[in-house]
Amino acid sequence: MKREVEEIPDELNQEFMLRVIDSELLIKVAKEEIDIWKLVREELSNRGIDDQRNWIGFDKAKKYTAEEIAARNYNKPSKAKSVRIKR
Repeated sequence: MKREVEEIPDELNQEFMLRVIDSELLIKVAKEEIDIWKLVREELSNRGIDDQRNWIGFDKAKKYTAEEIAARNYNKPSKAKSVRIKR
């Protein structure tokens, strides 16, 4: 029996989204040296949207993101840090 495959653009396909990221960065995310969740929240804020894809504006998004980060205790010391990638 043939399985029907839903066609979606590559840029929306979650199976492809990490392929463009350098392996060193992926390793650091896997080791929790980079906090990917915090980076995603900050990127959404930079786009002025919340996590439901609602436009809330840049100022409100920045406040929303700060509250989310605080609620998840992102401000506590962790293994995450800025890193320089050698190529």
